[in-house]
Amino acid sequence: MSYLFLSIKASSLSGIVIVERTPISEQYFLAVQKLVVLELGMVLLPVANQGEAAQLITQLVREQSKDRSSNPFLRKQCSQLAEASVFRTVQQIPGVGKTKALLLLQQFGNIHRLCNASVKELEAVVGPTVAQQIYTFFTKSS
Repeated sequence: MSYLFLSIKASSLSGIVIVERTPISEQYFLAVQKLVVLELGMVLLPVANQGEAAQLITQLVREQSKDRSSNPFLRKQCSQLAEASVFRTVQQIPGVGKTKALLLLQQFGNIHRLCNASVKELEAVVGPTVAQQIYTFFTKSS
C-alpha cells in the first residue's frame, strides 16, 4: 500500500492525504477513508499513480499561489515591511512599539495609507486608545 501524506494548511483545507490506489490498497481503502475523513477531518484524494500525485500537488501549489499570503512556498514581498527605516518610523508614533508597528504595516501596507487611516480603521488593528493617539499624531497641526 502506498500512501503519501501531505498536510497543507490553507484557508479551505486543514490537510490532505493522497492515496495511490493499487490492488493491495483497495482492501484497506475503506478503513483509511474512515480514519482520514471521519476521524481526522482531512481530505482524502485517491490517485492512480505517483505521476498523478505529483500533478495534483503542483496544481494545489499553483492554486495557493494565486493568494500569495497563504502560500507557504513563496517568500513575502519585503518592499515596505523589510525597510527598516519605515518600521522604525512607525515605532516612533506614541503608543506604538514593535508589535503594533508590524501589525499596522501589515494592515495598511505603507506609511501613506497609515497616515490617511480613520480612527475606526485604526481601532480594528490596535484598539481605541492607541488608535486615537495615532490619529492625533498624524492630524495635529505642526
